[in-house]
Amino acid sequence: METNLGREDWLHAARLALLRGGVEQVRVEKLARALNVTKGSFYWHFKDREELLELLLREWEDEVHGLLIQLGKHSRREKLNIFLRLVNERVRLSEEGKTPSDAAIFAWASVDSGVARRVNKAEQTRIRQLQHLVGGRNRMELFYLVWIGFVARGQRVPESRKRFPAIARLLLASVERQAGESRRQRVSPTERTGRPSQL
Repeated sequence: METNLGREDWLHAARLALLRGGVEQVRVEKLARALNVTKGSFYWHFKDREELLELLLREWEDEVHGLLIQLGKHSRREKLNIFLRLVNERVRLSEEGKTPSDAAIFAWASVDSGVARRVNKAEQTRIRQLQHLVGGRNRMELFYLVWIGFVARGQRVPESRKRFPAIARLLLASVERQAGESRRQRVSPTERTGRPSQL
């Protein structure tokens, strides 16, 4: 068993431990016990616990870039649909420890100021990278705040996570409606009717 255990197995166990019990549960001894192996197996793959923690944080920081690559060359609406599908899938995968969990990272940031600084910086980068999907920074901030609220509630009420597909569809419809209204507001009366406005 120990010879077959790879780096990803340890990362998977660490993601689950971080999600279920916080950073204090991400300890070599506890992970080894969960994997039913000796601690020595860990040191084949990682220098120490700090390296593992760094990897957990870095994979979360880099995740949005990976999601954006998957959007391809589509219209903004199609990209937003694809993105919401990917995020919906990511909710399930993060619960299984297969991808980083926002809830776990935010909980970690609440008890570690160094992690909090990196999370704050990463959030700003995420908003900047994603704002073109929803038509500007303000809409992206609103979208992101809704997402944060969903994550926080999911921690307290796990069954609420099942509601994400419906929430995602509602968000998409809201964003599209707002984008349509913004376009109409930018069009002058002359452009709308073909006649100068009567002042």
